[in-house]
Amino acid sequence: MYVKGFDKIRQSEELSAAAVFVLWLIFGIGLILLTDKVIPSILTLMLSFGFIYPAGCLVMFFRLCKRHGVMWYFPTAVIIATVLLYTLWGTYRAIIPNLIVMTVLCLLFGCGIGSCFADKEAVRAYREQRRQKKLGEDKPYSSIIDDK
Repeated sequence: MYVKGFDKIRQSEELSAAAVFVLWLIFGIGLILLTDKVIPSILTLMLSFGFIYPAGCLVMFFRLCKRHGVMWYFPTAVIIATVLLYTLWGTYRAIIPNLIVMTVLCLLFGCGIGSCFADKEAVRAYREQRRQKKLGEDKPYSSIIDDK
């Protein structure tokens, strides 16, 4: 089944970054609630934030940066959201003290490795096409006067 909206999200840099950001936020909050409220045990905590959270973050950030290259606003938004969640939400702070460090390391490694494997020409062509579209230069020249 082909869905046009998902293809639009996949091809747009900003929409992909927003989708991955929301997915990361839901993933992290879901793990926190699972560890804190549903199955509160030390084994769940170690498994969730020792293996599942870093692996999931690395995969999400790697795939985004492999497809679109490194975007300055995405790591900034993730770091700001992590710090805000840590300072404003007591459950986030109580789960694991070094969650900020783990998120930043996963973000940097995932984005760095993803940008190493990125198709530089495709990323450059996409950004040039977006710049051309913004300037209005992507439309071919057509004469106002008909030659016929």
